[in-house]
Amino acid sequence: MQIERVQMTRPHYEQGKPERVRMIVLHATAGSSPGDLGWLRVGGDDQRPVSVHYYISKAGRIVQLVDDAHIAWHAGQSRWVVDGHEVDGCNAVSVGIELENLNSGRDPYPPAQYAAALWLCRELAARYKVPHSQLVRHLDIAPKRKTDPAGFPWERFVAEVYADAPTSVPSRPAASTQLRARLLDLAYRAAGGALAAGWPFFTAAQSAHLGMPVAILTGRPHTGTAAGAAQDDQDRAVRMGSLGTFLVEIYARDLLYAPADAPSSSPHSSIQVRRLSETPAGPLRDGFLELLFRSADPVNGFHTDWAFHQYYLQHSNDLGVPIGPNQRLRDGGQTYACQHFALDSLCSPASNWKNTYRLSDLAAAAAGTRRLPELSAAQAARLRLLLLTSLYREHAGRQFDEGASLVRYALDQHLGAPLGPAEQIDLDDTQLLLMPFALDVIYCRLPTTDWPYDRPLPAGTPISGFAGTLGAASDGAAIGRLDDLARPVGDTTLSSVLSLATTSGYLLGAEDARPAMHNLCNDPPTDRSNGQPPVDTLLLCPVSGPAAADLAAEGAAARWHYYIDRAGAITRLRDDSAPTSVAEQVGRHAVVLACEGGPPGEQAQRTALAWLVRTLIVYLRLTPNCVQVLTKPLYPVGTPLA
Repeated sequence: MQIERVQMTRPHYEQGKPERVRMIVLHATAGSSPGDLGWLRVGGDDQRPVSVHYYISKAGRIVQLVDDAHIAWHAGQSRWVVDGHEVDGCNAVSVGIELENLNSGRDPYPPAQYAAALWLCRELAARYKVPHSQLVRHLDIAPKRKTDPAGFPWERFVAEVYADAPTSVPSRPAASTQLRARLLDLAYRAAGGALAAGWPFFTAAQSAHLGMPVAILTGRPHTGTAAGAAQDDQDRAVRMGSLGTFLVEIYARDLLYAPADAPSSSPHSSIQVRRLSETPAGPLRDGFLELLFRSADPVNGFHTDWAFHQYYLQHSNDLGVPIGPNQRLRDGGQTYACQHFALDSLCSPASNWKNTYRLSDLAAAAAGTRRLPELSAAQAARLRLLLLTSLYREHAGRQFDEGASLVRYALDQHLGAPLGPAEQIDLDDTQLLLMPFALDVIYCRLPTTDWPYDRPLPAGTPISGFAGTLGAASDGAAIGRLDDLARPVGDTTLSSVLSLATTSGYLLGAEDARPAMHNLCNDPPTDRSNGQPPVDTLLLCPVSGPAAADLAAEGAAARWHYYIDRAGAITRLRDDSAPTSVAEQVGRHAVVLACEGGPPGEQAQRTALAWLVRTLIVYLRLTPNCVQVLTKPLYPVGTPLA
């Protein structure tokens, strides 16, 4: 790895000495290159002067802006225990590293960037003998204000930084503690956030049995209109007009919030955490209901006159919080309205909203032990499969397979919806497979590093549980749960806290090559055989993001047919025969595809875009050279997509 030195244009830092360095702090810029680097190079502005020691781009370019010895202004108001003493204001004892990232929790950190950050932190930790506990994130040292770097695989990263650390650096935590931290890390990354040290939301959620985090809401989103990122652009607090300013986290069973006006000197644990379900009727409750539904469905939000939302108000504890938009699913010639919640899903025929079916009831109806209005046992079975297929495709990136061990276990234990894809980790030379669900994160041991998840396991393969507290899947596989990890154990080695069981089953269904897609329209793609002018162009329109803000404004704007976010999720906003303002202004018979950040984007976005283009070319009978790109919204250049 190489470090490129770039001189700041204004010296927004203080002189210091190398021996001052006792911490390493990682940030996310809340912007994109080159704008964010340019902002850092000029030191922000006179109202908000900033500086940082290192900047790492998504391509893995490492730029040093301030010497390690000098005190950069990157941490702001912050506090941490350093070498046994609480330090108020961490700039004086730390090196700051900014990662190019929107800090949305969904913007990925590419392998090249991760590798560069890992190399740099290893170098700095060894050079200054920085202990494990003093490699931190901005959100750890300023948890009331900051969320960065949101979505960064923190526990994995710290473990890898210190994997080969010399004995002079304090040892890593016990294996049981590491495992619990890795499970929590995955749960929060699946929710698009991160667990802040000492912050009370997770403790409050666990005390009330609210399950895993579903979404970590933050304040003013980065709009992409600024030249770069300022240090205070991504505040944690959510401003709700005259109702106040709040810290908000959403868990599987409820939304939690706390007033954000507490004195900065107050201990984090003193913040009063409140629940939406216990908030009296009135403007505050209505505001949080809208916030809750808008986080899952930016286009529609909450509607008191919608059948699903009325049903939610009566059954919120059974359904859990919404985790997806009100969308349309097709089964042959039948179209269903559907909305997924953390603990259940609702659907109804698009032509008959009065018949609302719950996913949890469809299995009994399929078995003939329960009757649902206007639904035969065969129809119930097909509808159940349709909902589960949608759920696993959108949230886990895998085909729903009821025979898979992890899937069967989650169904039997009523763990609710999958919240993210499975993830493999190496812990003390043991391969573990982790997967987040609404009410827990489950894990098991893999036979080898490269074992396919959809391949049957050899007889006698060990499946792991924690401290002998195991849940048993129907095929005999022992699978550990995050809840088990809070229980203390006497021994601290991983081998001593793993119990073994045997299975010959496979773990998960096959990967689903199709991207997650939310269809907000009643009609399938059409070839316009109804007399309307045929589509002759697929028009790619770059948009700044973030996706939630774009989609929230899209309802009335009618600009696009499809929206592809940075994570590769596709939202179908309107039928391709419907007019859009973008197509009308450029004078084309076009289907408009909005790309967050603009092509080419990250790998997931490129893959989703390629799939959508291929699919539309077939459906609409277009030629491969039909794709055109706008360099800016509403400014066509007529350049074919490479």
